[in-house]
Amino acid sequence: RRQGITDPKALPEEERSALIRANPSYGQVVCRCEQITEGEIVDAITRPLGARTIDGIKRRVRAGMGRCQAGFCTSRVMELVHEHLGIPMEEITKNGTGSKLLAGRTAKFTER
Repeated sequence: RRQGITDPKALPEEERSALIRANPSYGQVVCRCEQITEGEIVDAITRPLGARTIDGIKRRVRAGMGRCQAGFCTSRVMELVHEHLGIPMEEITKNGTGSKLLAGRTAKFTER
């Protein structure tokens, strides 16, 4: 049986504070509309059979499901996918083959 992704919003205040002290990424909100933290997204990416697409993350933790429809959080979610999976930014897809989000690099683009 697969363990669920920790949802800091569902924890009592003391447990949430302890979680953030242990892993500060659970205190960094990435998706403002749904209040999804960096820790939740990283967990969705790095767990066994983790998310590899933006929609995969959306289905697991709801990042991008809010009022802005991922208008504010997509770039940070893409950065997290790149950082934790090593997928080049221009190869990250919304929902698999044929749904790339970026067309390519510009002349002034620098890798983080």
